[in-house]
Amino acid sequence: MSPPRRSSARKRSLSSFVRQESKSAPKSDFFSVWRTDALSRGREGRGKWRHNLTTTTASGYTCANDWLAKLMGFGPSGTFATAVGAATASGATSLTNSGAAFTTAGQGLAGQVVVCWISTTVMVYGIIVANTATVLTVDQWYNGASTTAAAGTTPAATAPYIILPFQGSAQWMAVTQNATAPTTADTVLTAELTTADWARAVGTYAHTAAASTYTLVHLWTSTTTVTINKEAQFGACNPTGGGVMPFESAEPTPPSLVSGDTLQNTITVTI
Repeated sequence: MSPPRRSSARKRSLSSFVRQESKSAPKSDFFSVWRTDALSRGREGRGKWRHNLTTTTASGYTCANDWLAKLMGFGPSGTFATAVGAATASGATSLTNSGAAFTTAGQGLAGQVVVCWISTTVMVYGIIVANTATVLTVDQWYNGASTTAAAGTTPAATAPYIILPFQGSAQWMAVTQNATAPTTADTVLTAELTTADWARAVGTYAHTAAASTYTLVHLWTSTTTVTINKEAQFGACNPTGGGVMPFESAEPTPPSLVSGDTLQNTITVTI
């Protein structure tokens, strides 16, 4: 009989270990939970905490994975020659520099912020939702002095601008009466409510130092009879201008509200 063979561990170099480990990325611990509290005809209905669905399967700058990568990876940064310049044309949702060379590789500048000069004391900014080499498309112009992301003045056709090397955050909260089940491939909130009482709103942000979570809270007051079936968070204010929708949820017990009722949504994101 031949002696048993000894098994020997094969030594691996650091570079081969890194290559092997990087072939499959670990599952992300980034998630969001939410709770809806409704005050209807003087009676309060306090909801339970539930997980949000994270949008991850759409391609391009339209889902949570893309949003997180740009937000945390600083890219594309504003470090290119025409990140600062003067416009040659402008509109309610656009800014043009005919001599520019805006970055278009990958998802281009989508999600980043362009700031324009209006006067010595007034600035406006826009969330870039798409771009070509010479034209930036924004969801709208925002009043730089507003604490609620109010609309701002359209910049002049020759306004100076700067594209900032970061992206707009997903701070806008929205709801819908549509009852279609959410999926990870969703990029819009179907039939989103856009009337004044239910328009997208900036959530009130809170975070405790060194904690691994932050929260967004908003209180809507209905002026009509509605049933809220889903909610979502967005990276832009204007529902017709796009913006990434990283989180979407179905209401397990959809609240029905009449004029005067309030609905408070609380979102907790763990990072």
